Amino acid sequence: MSTTTGKRAARPKATARADQLRPLNIPQHVTVELDDEGLPVGIASCYRPTALQPYRPNNEEEQSETTDRGQAKRAVESIIETWHVDDEWWRDPIARRYVEVILEGGKHMILYEDLTANRWFMQMP
Repeated sequence: MSTTTGKRAARPKATARADQLRPLNIPQHVTVELDDEGLPVGIASCYRPTALQPYRPNNEEEQSETTDRGQAKRAVESIIETWHVDDEWWRDPIARRYVEVILEGGKHMILYEDLTANRWFMQMP
């Protein structure tokens, strides 16, 4: 008499090819306006069409105030949290200051300052 364990045979996994991979949540360079304490009070980001982010003229970022360089400018409504990351000191050091913010209109995002390059970036949470 034979018994079954109830397990299914594993399906072979499809291997992802390099031409099918795409990065997710890529940091974008932003210009950050800071207050006297060094906390963000406003950001300006260039919203350019890319393969990952198609251009949408009625996008809420496009409707906000723009700078003379065509960048959308948004005020920071509130700061939720701040933290630092210092890592990989033994090779290419990573030193970042993160600030989780809510922008005017309710958009939630994470800003970080690359302390080694002295540049700001944004990412969606």
